[in-house]
Amino acid sequence: MPALKKRVRWRRKSVDLEVAEKISNELGIPSIVSKILVSRGQNTPTKAEKFLNPKIEDAENPFIFPDMKKASERLARAIINREKIGIFSDADADGISAAAILHNFLTDAGMTNDLIITKVPSRDKEGYGLSKDFIQDAYRNGVKLIITADCGVRNHFEISYAKSLGIDVVVCDHHHMDYSLPESAYAILHPKTIPEESALSFLSGAGVAFELVAGTRSVLRKLGIQTPKPRNYLDILSIGTVGDMVPLIGDNRIFVKYGLDILSQGTGNLGLRALVQRNNLKEVYTYDLQMKIIPRINSSGRAGKPEISFKLLTEQNPKRVSEISDEIEEANQWRKEKVQAILDEIELLGIADDNQKHCIVAYGEDWPEGVVGLVAARLLEKTGKPTCVISVRKDEARGSIRSPDFLNIMGILEKVSPLLRKYGGHAQAAGISLDPDKIEDFKHAFEMEIRKNLENSLNVILDYDDDIVLDTIDNQSIYEIIKLEPFGEGNPLPLFIIDCDIVESKIVGGEHIKLYAKTKNGRIPMIAFGYAKKIQPFVGRSKMFAKLRPSQIDGAEFEVIDIITDF
Repeated sequence: MPALKKRVRWRRKSVDLEVAEKISNELGIPSIVSKILVSRGQNTPTKAEKFLNPKIEDAENPFIFPDMKKASERLARAIINREKIGIFSDADADGISAAAILHNFLTDAGMTNDLIITKVPSRDKEGYGLSKDFIQDAYRNGVKLIITADCGVRNHFEISYAKSLGIDVVVCDHHHMDYSLPESAYAILHPKTIPEESALSFLSGAGVAFELVAGTRSVLRKLGIQTPKPRNYLDILSIGTVGDMVPLIGDNRIFVKYGLDILSQGTGNLGLRALVQRNNLKEVYTYDLQMKIIPRINSSGRAGKPEISFKLLTEQNPKRVSEISDEIEEANQWRKEKVQAILDEIELLGIADDNQKHCIVAYGEDWPEGVVGLVAARLLEKTGKPTCVISVRKDEARGSIRSPDFLNIMGILEKVSPLLRKYGGHAQAAGISLDPDKIEDFKHAFEMEIRKNLENSLNVILDYDDDIVLDTIDNQSIYEIIKLEPFGEGNPLPLFIIDCDIVESKIVGGEHIKLYAKTKNGRIPMIAFGYAKKIQPFVGRSKMFAKLRPSQIDGAEFEVIDIITDF
């Protein structure tokens, strides 16, 4: 993070070496793996074993949600009585996955498509959250039950309106809540309603929808009605969980582990199988979801047509699935082009190059709202600065914000909220809405609040996992580290300071440098993205920060974060 580099201090994680050695001996794993496990809180052989081999049987009981009994019994009653059900979701990978899990469960339970009305709204045209228009449409179609998927917890008015029409609303959400919950909701399923921290405290929106499915299946089974096991939807759930960057700990880790197994085996959801095959993935890792599958699921929503991805995850006709995946590829190409066009415009204006600023606020007329979050993420990656990218319409401006791990952006937004119409999201990713004539005031206030926040902390401490001399480690031990997968929030890719002997390097893709470093019994590949513009390919002794990640070709490779020149 170039802009904040002088503020960053790297620190090796503290590890009890005796505990790590005990785990290494009892489980028969390399010490480099056991040290990482201990540093991530898996400090007994039992904990470490469960972390390495999570089991679906250890998942939390869904009825830990205070409203789960009420919600699942209501949905079960709707299924038994063949009531019309409305599903309203968010338009991102999490919301689309949540809606698809609910839809597929209902059809597997015998509900026909004419009994299920699903709405995946376009962010550009319809904004975020349960809409009055959908409620009116549901009412006209005889819907008596609406389930929100990855939204709803802040829709007080809309839920009250639905209740006035005789429609029950079950909220499945995990987003930042208002000062109170919607009183008119029939039931609310939200991790924050669980009275004590549990394995379900960090669920995504799709995770909450999955728990409703699990609870409803339990109710139906007690009534003698059989439905497929919820684990059939874990591949879809893994998309929502990884896509929304919730911590991959507790039940999230269990769900994603099983979901990746389904995807790697080539079974499960037809639409996801099509995307896996199209991308030539053999063993599917979270990195592949993040870089190849989830961007495609999100691309239709970014192009203003989120229903395409929903159809992909719910279609049962293989020919139609192939046609939809073609549409997804077109949307993905559109996404890439629009992101680059906005980045080029921002670069031309020099907004990201102002070293006096602690953040970036960029805005432009009619930028596609579906891609501004991606642009913000790219600028954050490039500069290390909290970034807000805003699309300006005639009557409203909408923006997406991305923030470094050490800054909770929701706290910043609370301070500047008088300038906003709406805001919501998570600690590192949020969305805002404001009047166009308030943008400059917001830009100034946002900068001031971030500056105050950073000045209160003289240094940003970032931890790395270990120092390693690469040519003293065998390849098998390196591959064993990959068994800590699934990697993501709460269990990041292992980060090392590596002392290594580079034996080969070359430019690839015009911008990147591919390197090969000597190991104890061979060599291991490395990739330094964007480094071809900074240095020439080289061989010899080197020291660098690098993350270890899975590789489709080599099994594992290091991604270079920084080459240390002053050692």
